[in-house]
Amino acid sequence: MRGFKWFLIWFVVFLVRFWFEVQEKQKIAKFAGDEVRLTGRISSVPILQGTRQNFDLGRVKVVTERFPEYHYGDRLRLSGTLEEKVLTPGYSRFSLVYPSVSKIETYSTNSWVFRLRSKLEGIFRRNLPEPEASLLSGIVLGIKSSLPYDFWQALRKTSTLHIVVASGYNVTVVIGTVIKYLAGLIKRSWAVGLGVAAVVVYTLMAGGEPAIVRAAIMGSLAYLGQVLGRKSDGVRLLLAAAGVMLWVEPSLVYDVGFRLSVAATAGLLLIAPLLGKVFDRVALIGKDLSETTAAQIAVWPILLTTFGQVSAFSILINGLILWLVPMIMVLGAVLAGAGLVLGPWAAPIGWLAYGPLHLMVGVISWFGGLSFVSWTVDLKASVIGSFTWVFLYYLVLGVVIWRKR
Repeated sequence: MRGFKWFLIWFVVFLVRFWFEVQEKQKIAKFAGDEVRLTGRISSVPILQGTRQNFDLGRVKVVTERFPEYHYGDRLRLSGTLEEKVLTPGYSRFSLVYPSVSKIETYSTNSWVFRLRSKLEGIFRRNLPEPEASLLSGIVLGIKSSLPYDFWQALRKTSTLHIVVASGYNVTVVIGTVIKYLAGLIKRSWAVGLGVAAVVVYTLMAGGEPAIVRAAIMGSLAYLGQVLGRKSDGVRLLLAAAGVMLWVEPSLVYDVGFRLSVAATAGLLLIAPLLGKVFDRVALIGKDLSETTAAQIAVWPILLTTFGQVSAFSILINGLILWLVPMIMVLGAVLAGAGLVLGPWAAPIGWLAYGPLHLMVGVISWFGGLSFVSWTVDLKASVIGSFTWVFLYYLVLGVVIWRKR
C-alpha cells in the first residue's frame, strides 16, 4: 500500500510535468514550416556520419555539414526552415536540416572532462587503424561520432549498434574497479562515494545519453544500498532509475534510446534467467546466447516500430561477438592509461587490442554485407506501424514471465 502511494504521487507529478512539456512543444509547432533563427548551446554530443553531423540544440535536432566540427556546449546561431515530424498525436520532433550556422562561443565549462575524452579517443586513433579505433572508442567511451558510415550501417543492419553505447557493463567496471582498489585503503563507505563520483565523471564523458544515465543510477543505488545494509533488487532499481529520469525529463518516453535501454535491461533481469536453463548448456557462448535472446525478445517491437527494420540473425551475431566485449573493455582501459603515461610506448598494447577488435569488425562487416541479414517493413502501410499490437505483445509477454517466475 505504501508503494502504491509513492507511485501515485510520482504519476501525478509526471503527468503535470509531461503536460507542460507538451505545451512547450506546441508553442514551437506554431513555427513549423517557417524560416526561423535560433541561438543556443549544443545540448548533445554531435554524431558524425559520412558527410554530415547531427546534434540537439535544446528541443531542436540539427543536421548540418560534416565540417566545421562542433562540440557539446558550443553556442551557435542558426537560420533555416523548421521541420516537424509527428511522433504520436500531440507530440512532435522538430529539426533544422542544413541550416546556416555560425559559432558564437566555444564551450569551456567542465571542459576538462571533454578534453580527457578527446585525449583518450586520440590515443585509440594513434594506436589502431579504422574502424577498430572508432569501435574501441564506442565500446569504452560510448563515442559513436567517428564511426565510418559503412560500418555504422553494418552495425545497424545486424542489430549490434548497442555495443557502441556505454551502458551497464561499463558502469559496473568503473565503479567496481574504484571500490575494489580503495576499499582496503579507506572506509568502504568512502570508497563507494568515490566510485559513484567516478561514475558521474564517466557518464559526462560518455555524453550523458539515457542508456548510460540509467545504468549509472542503477549502479550507484546498488552500491549505496550495500553501504546502508539494504539488499538490492534489479527490477526495483530499474523502476527507480526509470522513474527518476522520467520525473526529471518526461519527454524521455519518446526517446528510443531510453526505451531500448529500459526494455533490454528488463529482458536481462526477467527473461534471461528463464532462458538460461536452456542456453547455459551451450559451451562458451551459452550465457551470451541467453542474454542476447532475452534482450532481443524485449526490444524487437520497439526496433520494428521505430526503424521498420530488424535483423533475422541478430541473436546469432550477438552470440558470436559479445564474449569479446569484456576483453576489449579491459584492453581499451589499459591502452588508455598507458597512452596517458607512456605516450607512443603504449603501442604494443594497441597491437594486443587489435586482435579481438578486428575479429569483431570482421564478423559484423561480413554479416552486414549479406542482403538477407535484415528485413524491413513499410510502417505506414503495415499493421506493424500500429502501437496496439505492441501493447498486446508486452501484455502477453508480461503474463508469461509472471506465470513462469
